[in-house]
Parts: sequence; C-alpha cells; structure tokens
Amino acid sequence: MALFGSRPVVLMLVLSTCFGAREAAACLDLGDPCADVATWTMVQSTAGSLKVPRDGMFLLRVSGPALAPVPLDVMTVEVTLDGVVVDGALEQTGIGGVLGWRPAGLLQADSTYVVAGTIHNLDAMPGNPSCGLEFEPFEFEVSTASEVMPPLLPPQVSREEAVEFAEPLTLDNLVCCDGAFPVTFSGCGSGSNTVDFSEGHCVPMQYTGRLGVELTGVVPGTGKGASMLSVARMIGDEVVDETLVTESFKFRTREAGPFCDQVVLRNLVTGETAMSAVMCHGDALVDRLGAQTLTPESPELAVCVGAPYVCEIDELGDSWDPDRCTPWPASEEDTEGPEEPTTGSPTTGGSTSGPGESGSGTAGSTADDGATTNPADGLVEHGCACASGGAAGGAWLAALMLLVRRRRRS
Repeated sequence: MALFGSRPVVLMLVLSTCFGAREAAACLDLGDPCADVATWTMVQSTAGSLKVPRDGMFLLRVSGPALAPVPLDVMTVEVTLDGVVVDGALEQTGIGGVLGWRPAGLLQADSTYVVAGTIHNLDAMPGNPSCGLEFEPFEFEVSTASEVMPPLLPPQVSREEAVEFAEPLTLDNLVCCDGAFPVTFSGCGSGSNTVDFSEGHCVPMQYTGRLGVELTGVVPGTGKGASMLSVARMIGDEVVDETLVTESFKFRTREAGPFCDQVVLRNLVTGETAMSAVMCHGDALVDRLGAQTLTPESPELAVCVGAPYVCEIDELGDSWDPDRCTPWPASEEDTEGPEEPTTGSPTTGGSTSGPGESGSGTAGSTADDGATTNPADGLVEHGCACASGGAAGGAWLAALMLLVRRRRRS
C-alpha cells in the first residue's frame, strides 16, 4: 500500500505537522480583522520586575492593532503611592509605542507605585472587542530602587561585514556544493516563493551584491535597575532604528554601497547622549557589490569543500533533481550526459553560513531586549511559519518530496 497517495495528502500532512492554529492562519493569509482599526489594547511597564531608579520615570509600552504613534490625548494616567495621587505628566519619548510618565520630583526609594488609566479608542468597533474596547482600562505596579541612575558612558561596539544577495534565490540561477539540493517553499499569502536547502552551500550565478553589516555591543555601567536608556544608529545627523536598551544591543542593516554610522545612547530622562566612534563599512568589499557574475574563483564559493555543480529542476518544478547533475562550470569534455556531483563532506545541523543563503531584498535593523524593527533580515527567510524552525524542518520536507517523486517514477 502506498505511503502517500497524492501531493494534496502530503500538503495536509505538512500543514498539520508544522502549524498551530495561528501559524496556519497566517500562512493561509486569512487576513487580520483588526488591520484597519486604529486601537490600542495593552499598556505595560517596560521595567518588568526591575526597579526604577529614584531619579527615573515610568516608561509605558502601548501596544495593539494600531501601527500609528500613540497620541497623548487618548490616554489618562493616574499614579498613586499608598493611595495618594502623585504629581506628574505623560510625555512622548521619541520611541514608537513607548510613552513616559515623568514625576514632578524624585521618586520615593524602595516603594511600590500603582499606575492606572484608560485608553480612549476613538476607532473601536462595537461588537468586535478583540480589536479594542472604546475605553480600554489598564493597571500595573512599578517598584523603585534606592539608587539613582549610573553615569552615561559611550557604548562598546563590535561589527561584522558581509556581502549578501539583494534578490531571492531561484532554482534556475544557482550553483551548489557539498550535498546541497535546493527546494522551493511557497510564500504565504501574496508573498513570493523562497528557496532553501538543508545542507551544503548555494550561490546564484548572477546576483546583485549588497553590503550587510551587523553591529553588536554592550551598555557599560547599566547596573541592575530598570534602564532609562535608548540605543540608536546615527547616519550623519539622522538618528535611525531607536529602541529601548538594557545591557546589550544588536543592529543589522543592508546597504547598496559603503557607508559610515555610529551608535548613540540616550538618557530618556535627562536627554543626555553618549556616542561611539564613527565606523565606516564596506571599503574592502566594494568590488563585490552591485551586479556580479559568479566565477570559480569568486569568494562566495570559498566555503565549498567539494567541487561545485548544477542540477536540472525536477518535473514538478519545485526542487533540484539529484539524479541529473553536472559539474560547474562545464568543461568541453563533458559530452557524455549528466554525472553525479562531486561533493565534500555534507554539513550537519543546517545550511552553512555563507553570504545570503536565502534572498531577502529588504533592509532593516534589529536591537536586542525584544525590540525588532525588521524581523525579515535573516539569512534564511522561509515562506511559511512551519519552515522557520531551522534546517531540520527543511530537510524533513525535502526528504518527503523526494520520496513522493521516486514513488511516482516507479
């Protein structure tokens, strides 16, 4: 009896194995019922269980369906200590979704304040409370420390640079090595298809090189209390990618050519700033940026252990056929038909970390502490949520597809 009778059966098995209810809905593009509703449904303290310094202020993270900045006039906030109202005022911080409540004086040490209030959602939809009530209440507690904020010091920053591919990978534009046999994954909703491989390494024959830069760093002298700092990249006089920071941060960006930037810390209470040195990126990689044609000497193939090869696309059009491969580049002596590829030892645990193993043409940056400005900037960007768990999922699916294909040939 056949293990799998048809491709629809395989698809249903993949969906049931990979997805929870929310992930399946996202991959099937069922739509967000709150997408066009400008409401906010949650207000939380950014301090969490940490204690706010005596000379600090209470930072409020406001979230919900709305993507627009939170206007102050839709919120009322009352702060009390032992039932007594404390003087203070709500203000913008310059960070999206984060407001600050500034006390009129120093906070009382080693105390617990209660922050309560209401969001007036002018665009709330009657009968659909999941998108936000017209008057959304909130309340939480914030504890204070006995210490004041430590002095602000310049951030310590390290960096990595690499050439990444500006366009998505396609099956008909790849050279691979070391046992890589790429497979196409369908994109979610209106998204385009993506190509992945569970081991080895693949590089496009024609591509546009982009400069990928990752900045990582630590904030010196932050102490153990709740942070009152933000971190941002600065390009010239423009501040970009600003977010809250506690002890460490990370930024990723992709640009067309060399550029210079620096990292700036900002004390949200005092407005004081501290900057890293200016860092210039990409001068050593400039010859590999822009329109490129792959050659056997290209640095992108330097990670290969075995000789590179190309394969024909299978009859289903969604993967390489391991039985129809030839060495790359083809020599004049290759006239006897397809041969098995010469490969080195297959990698384990997923794809090797060469530049741009799965294409995403969107630049973005990410900072630690749970704040992500663009989660699409990873080197492997699968089409659906089920594929985002790493190479093991991709390998399982590729093996399953090969099994179905071989049974169809028999």
